[in-house]
Amino acid sequence: MHKIKPPLYMIGKKVHCWRCDTKMPVIALLAPHIENGYDEVYTISGIEKMPVNIRSFIQSKVPTFVFRYSKTVGKKYFANTCPHCNVIYGDFFLHDEPGAPFFPADEEDAKLLYIKEIPINGPVEIEGGAVSGMGEIILEHAIRV
Repeated sequence: MHKIKPPLYMIGKKVHCWRCDTKMPVIALLAPHIENGYDEVYTISGIEKMPVNIRSFIQSKVPTFVFRYSKTVGKKYFANTCPHCNVIYGDFFLHDEPGAPFFPADEEDAKLLYIKEIPINGPVEIEGGAVSGMGEIILEHAIRV
């Protein structure tokens, strides 16, 4: 469980579904301030729990970000799903390979993402994986909406 202090951001872009090739939205969370973390910007993935107000905000923008069971991971988490064929676009392919949507190779890749602040009044707790490394380049270069 990570205690995240404001601000908290939703980052995203459109990708092609790996199964049916439909253009689909994918999102992740970006947290510049995690309690007991290093002075780095973190991307959050594999989210198992988050406050209802954050979930509602995200799903009002991207309704295909849903709590689903993944056979690959062997558990439920909030996953990006295709609006056409309903398949999960796994977090590994979004976060863990260089050049993946949330693992930009350079500033130009980061500029292909959008970033939107999620309104929160104070610290929130989110259960998921927090990874540093690409967050700073995303925060600096993603398109603010």
